[in-house]
Amino acid sequence: MHALLEFCYLMHCSTIINTTLIAINDALEHFHQYCKVFYPDIVSTFLLHCQHAMTHYPDLIHLFDAPNGSCSSITESKHIKAVKQPYRWSNHHNALRQMLITNQQLDKLAQCHIDFNQCKMLNGMCVSYVLKDSGR
Repeated sequence: MHALLEFCYLMHCSTIINTTLIAINDALEHFHQYCKVFYPDIVSTFLLHCQHAMTHYPDLIHLFDAPNGSCSSITESKHIKAVKQPYRWSNHHNALRQMLITNQQLDKLAQCHIDFNQCKMLNGMCVSYVLKDSGR
């Protein structure tokens, strides 16, 4: 149990350096050495999916750098905006094509919004411009 808690603690560090990676690998090695205590009646080669995913963490951190305190909710919110919402808005027939078109249209709308703001076209309401021009 100590090795699992140590692994979890090290994975949540805001900065992961080489010594931290070594400690993560040690904790992971100790956990897998003693994890059989958690399931004595199950075949020893059986790994739960979370336990199996733990084996990939150190290599992925080494390959793609440490998260350094970055929050995965940012990635999740981008995923929701780019994938989940367009999928829900589609009719689910040829959904990928519809999702790509939706994302293109959203990008164009966002660019228009930026352009209109720079040209000061979004200041006030249309009615206020009409009243201003008519002298009222």
